[in-house]
Amino acid sequence: MQDTSDVTRRLWALCGVLRNEGVTYHEYLNELTYLLFLKLAHELEMEDRIPNNCRWVELSESPPDEILPVYIEMLKNLGAANDEVVKTIFADSRTGISSGESLRQLVQGIEDIDWYRARQNGLGDVYEGLIQKNAQESRYGAGQYFTPRPVVEALVQVTAPGVDDVVYDPAAGTGGFLVAAGLGAIANNSLSPKLVGIELVRDVQRMALMNLLLHGLEGRILLGDALHHDVEGHGYSVCLTNPPFGAKGALTAEQNERLEYQTSNKQLAFLQHVYQNLAEGGRAAIVVPDNVLFEGGTAAAVRTKLLEGYRVHTILSLPTGIFYATGVKTTVLFFCADGTTEDVWFYDLRSGQTSFGKRRQLLASDLSEFVSAYGADAFGKSLRVESDRFKRLTRAELAARGDRLDFAHVQSPDRPTGSSSIAELLDDTRSLREELDSALSGISEIEKILTRHFQDREGEALGR
Repeated sequence: MQDTSDVTRRLWALCGVLRNEGVTYHEYLNELTYLLFLKLAHELEMEDRIPNNCRWVELSESPPDEILPVYIEMLKNLGAANDEVVKTIFADSRTGISSGESLRQLVQGIEDIDWYRARQNGLGDVYEGLIQKNAQESRYGAGQYFTPRPVVEALVQVTAPGVDDVVYDPAAGTGGFLVAAGLGAIANNSLSPKLVGIELVRDVQRMALMNLLLHGLEGRILLGDALHHDVEGHGYSVCLTNPPFGAKGALTAEQNERLEYQTSNKQLAFLQHVYQNLAEGGRAAIVVPDNVLFEGGTAAAVRTKLLEGYRVHTILSLPTGIFYATGVKTTVLFFCADGTTEDVWFYDLRSGQTSFGKRRQLLASDLSEFVSAYGADAFGKSLRVESDRFKRLTRAELAARGDRLDFAHVQSPDRPTGSSSIAELLDDTRSLREELDSALSGISEIEKILTRHFQDREGEALGR
């Protein structure tokens, strides 16, 4: 039986047609999003949401010499559709395809897939598979907006959003956390919780809306900068997010006005944004780079505020090499707005792990022991047992360590700051190797694009 991975592979193979049109990695998903929406709206019997003259059959049955102008007109009309979700997906949409023959090949390639069989395995997973494929293939693709699915599913599983929750992701990306939260609740014989996200990049917001829609979910994905948004109502009952890493671009004065501790570090800004937007009794899981856990100054002040004003109950050290866009070390902070911190449990999923990357991707099974150790209580109140990977520290012990929350300091509090174990040095070496491989792949792709460009120019010159 044709499963979703096979459909994803076949769709990704069509990107060869787009490359011949000069479409870049970053634009692949946009082009496929437009076409897949039309096809899958037909397969899912959702065509009542789009204008009559903008349906798949109008495109697939257009004569070869008319298909491109028909498609361009369809994109224009879809951007003015009555359905707000459809209108938002196609707002300002335009195609980078300039050849009717190339468009016909794409349409025929999509048409040739056995969608009946694919439907049995979930059409939403086909689109999410494309997002993941794009993230894996190029650091210039969707990697910076994509959190590995096993991490997303593990965080959703332990925090267990339900029908009465409002789930918020201030850095929604392609909508992975919101999709998983909705599907997780439905799988537990419930309705989907309310889903709210904010995404800064227009094309990525488009992908997130498409991702929700194809999974049969409704949600709001606002376009904008979450750090410019005030708390909505009384806050959100669940926050799940993986904010952008790096410190590109200082925060504006307006952004800092909304923060208790002014900073130029966006990770610290997003951490403050999350706990400020958490409803009373709410719960959160946020992915942060490790420097947030041990740096002094503002970072230390934010950590102390978090420990004293909220109940930080679990900290998960993630393996290196699992994020496609960066080799930075990352950790998940779990906390609740229902009291102050009395003790914190640290789970180390990093030490002694194999090297993750393109050759060995993170699987759900790699997180199963953590899920079990976390326990069934979504608020982190289950009875827990210490192990080699799972350690508990009291609030007093954390204070004695300067409120540092990095696992290495938990294990060896007397080790000088900045020193590294052999295992950590090996992890760093593997991460550098993955980064180098990714950079060389990107350089190779640029060389191919430039070579095609100069060959085309030479061909044009000879034709004159």
